[in-house]
This record gives sequence, C-alpha cells and structure tokens, in this order.
Amino acid sequence: MSDASLHDRMDRLVGTWRTEGVVEDGGEHDGQSWRGFDVYEWFPGRRHLVHRVDVRIFGERRETLEVLTPRDATSIDQVAYEADGDVGRSEGWFDDEGRYRNDLPGARAVLTFTGADTMAAVWERRDADAWVPWMRVRFTRVGSPHVEVRSKDDHLGW
Repeated sequence: MSDASLHDRMDRLVGTWRTEGVVEDGGEHDGQSWRGFDVYEWFPGRRHLVHRVDVRIFGERRETLEVLTPRDATSIDQVAYEADGDVGRSEGWFDDEGRYRNDLPGARAVLTFTGADTMAAVWERRDADAWVPWMRVRFTRVGSPHVEVRSKDDHLGW
C-alpha cells in the first residue's frame, strides 16, 4: 500500500462522530452503555491525525488526545494522552479488507467502516492467555472535525 493510499484510508476517519458503546466483558460493568464524541482531524501538514475523545463511561467523563502518525506505507504509530496523565502507545494498520486494527498492551480493536458516515468497533482484552470480548462501539458522523468539545461541560446535554 502506498503512503498516499494510507492517507486516503485515514481520511475516512476525519470528522466528528457520535460514539455509543456497550461493555460486554461479563464483569461488573457488563451491559453498561456509554456515549460521547470522537473528533478526528489532520494536523497542519497532514503528517499527524489528531483524535480527541470526550465520553462519559461508568458515570465519569473521560477525555483523551491521541496522535496517529503514519510510520511507513502501512503502519501507524499512536500515542494517547489521557486527561488523568496516563500516556499510552499502540500500533495501528489497515488490513486487506479496509478495516482499521489497533493493538495495545492488553487490548486490541477492529474498526469497520459500515457506511459513508458510520463505523463499528469490536474491542477485546487479554485475559490470561486468551482474547475475550470487552466492548462494542458504534460511530455516526455528525459533522466536520471543527467543533468545540472541551470548553463546555453541557455540550452533550449531561
């Protein structure tokens, strides 16, 4: 896959997405739903894709700033900065079916483009030596990436 086609594939993420998820891990949060917004936009120069996450999960607001940087023609470095100070690193890539895959220590996800303005993700977590279901997430594009997310607590109607 050429660098141009990797950028083209990453372009599909650009926009503001309404995010709705449900936990399916069999644990104490099993069946709990959560929601919020994800915003993807290219940083000037189109060398980094900036991803902002603003969701309410388990009764708490969770905010993340993530930077996705194409490393070569096929792989993407991801660095996520959590509002609580945590920093996480992972690797992503598009598979031959056009799905976006993401591997983190202890977790992994497959993001499928289900329509022009819809996506779905399946998350799994590592439990001992096996991968087990963790979350299912639906995304619906609701606008361009240029929205005000952080400055207002009431923007989601909470």
